[in-house]
Order: sequence, then structure tokens, then C-alpha cells
Amino acid sequence: MPKVRELHPDQPLKVVALGGGTGLAALLRALKPEATRPQDPWRLTGIVTVSDNGGSSGRLRSELGGIPPGDLRNCLSALTEDTSILADLLAYRFKGEGPLAGHALGNLMLLAAADLTGNWAKGLRLLGESLVTAGRLVPSTAVPVNLLAESWEGDSYVGEVAVNAGRAPFPRIWLEPRDPEPLPEALLAVLQADLVLFAPGSLHTSTLPNLLIPELQAAIRHSSAPRIYVANLMTEAGESTGLDLEAHVAILQAFGGLALDAVLVNDLSPSPEALAAYAAQGLLPLQARSASLVGVPVVQAPLLDPEGAQVRHEPIRLNGAIRALVADLRELPASAGRGILR
Repeated sequence: MPKVRELHPDQPLKVVALGGGTGLAALLRALKPEATRPQDPWRLTGIVTVSDNGGSSGRLRSELGGIPPGDLRNCLSALTEDTSILADLLAYRFKGEGPLAGHALGNLMLLAAADLTGNWAKGLRLLGESLVTAGRLVPSTAVPVNLLAESWEGDSYVGEVAVNAGRAPFPRIWLEPRDPEPLPEALLAVLQADLVLFAPGSLHTSTLPNLLIPELQAAIRHSSAPRIYVANLMTEAGESTGLDLEAHVAILQAFGGLALDAVLVNDLSPSPEALAAYAAQGLLPLQARSASLVGVPVVQAPLLDPEGAQVRHEPIRLNGAIRALVADLRELPASAGRGILR
């Protein structure tokens, strides 16, 4: 089996992270110190899922057309300086009952920037430069897409909100249109990457949709960069209820048409209070009980704040775990599927 090439975390690596929602934002926040260090910083690119049809994003998408800005806004905020008031402005939501009620200011700013420049990639670059961000963001496609899934019982789910509330596993999940054109900037970032990271987050509605774009999937599959999945900490009500960590890895590989080189998994137990609160909703920790999952090597590390009321990735710990994993990639056994699915 082919071994991944040797990397060092202190090199000026070109790192691509894919996902959506809060999961990609959390990963980008953890990687921000590497992209802002004074010597040999990482060149960080976030490729963002754009299939959201709920909340402010869904309303704007319905009223104005185009792609939803919400996940892009979350990630843009994660890459801004922590002390910047602009990060708070991005997240600000209008109150009241008028037509602006519930809309995030950042969503409107993104739509305005894309309209002014005539291009989503240029609009994001314009805002990123204005906000002094630690990396760049690219939507996976500028084509309005819908996420669809079908259950084993034949039930159909149309739209990200419906899929998120559906009961997995899904034998079929796809985008419509089925072959949306990816942004050239996204493809170029993948082809030039030294490291490809799949962010935690909603498995079917955040992590997977980027891989349902055939041309983007092919670029990732043929890349020589190591491919790492930063696993979720807990199951999620609806789309991942009852799915263990092995199922997460299998689904990501099967529908994504690729093999992973490693899975980064939390090995620290949440507080008893947090566990009880999540268990009351039927949610359980995602844990690795073996050294590999469906042939993919497992790397375990403490990734969360054990005292937190909510189970979330702790940025400093996640940063350290990714740095350590990059340094040790050559020591990992080859993924069992790497040679098959490349």
C-alpha cells in the first residue's frame, strides 16, 4: 500500500479543510494560529458546503436566489481576529418582526460583496481582506443546489433541513442538480494541497455535500495529499442517531468515493452532567474501540473541554492534535482502502 508523504507541522503547508456549519468553523478556529504565525505560516483554505435551506440563509435563498451565505459567514467569523468587533457584527441578528428580523448582518454583507464583485470567490476575498482573516474561504459551488436523500423505507427527504431531521442510514443521498460546477478556486486549492481535512459537523448535511460534487470529489480522490477526518464528538439527533463512529467513516468513504488516511478521534469523556443532558436526547459520544475503523487508522487525543456544559472541540487541544498527527503521518499504517479508491 502506498505511504503518505512526509510532512512537518512547522513547514508552510497548504491546508484545505472541507465542511459546513459550525463544524468547519470550529476546525478553522483551531487552525488559525498556524495561519497567523510569523514564520512559515500555513496557507489555509476552507471549502464550504452551500446546500443550506433553513433559517436566514434559506429565506435569503428563496427571496434573492443564489447560494446560501450562512455557513460562509460562520467560517468567515472564525477566521477573523478574536478581538475584532467586525466578528461580532458578522454574527449580529436583527430583532423585531419586520422583514429583516432574524437575518444575520454577515449574511447580507456576503450577498452584497458577491453582488458588487459579480463573483462569490471575489466577494469573499474582498470581505476577508477587509476583516483581516487568517485564511481564505471558497464555496464549493456557486450553483444553487438542493440536498436530497432516500430512506430504506422509501421515504424521500428534500432539502438540507429535511435530511437533517431524517433517520439515517440513507441508501441514497445526492445533490440536484447532480453535476454542479465547482468553483475553480476550490479545485485549485485541492490540487495544490499538502493536507486535506474533513471537518466535524452534521455528517450528511455538512461534511458530505462537498463530496457529492463529482468534479470536486475527483480532485480530492486523485490528490496525493493525506486525507484526515476530524470526527464528531457526539451523535446528532435525526441524521446520525444510532450511527457509531465506524458508520460515520464508512458513510463518508462510500458516498465520498475516496479512502481516508486517518481519523482523528476524541478520547476524553465529557463531564457526567453533559453526558446526562445529551443522553436525555438520545445522543451518545462517538468513540473508537479499535486501532482502525473500516481499514482506516485511528488517532486518538483529548479534544474537548471536559468541564464544558456543551460538548465542543477545544481549539488549543484540536490544534495540538492536528500538529502531532501531521508529524506522525509517516508512522501510521496505510489505509486499507487507499489503493482501492484512489
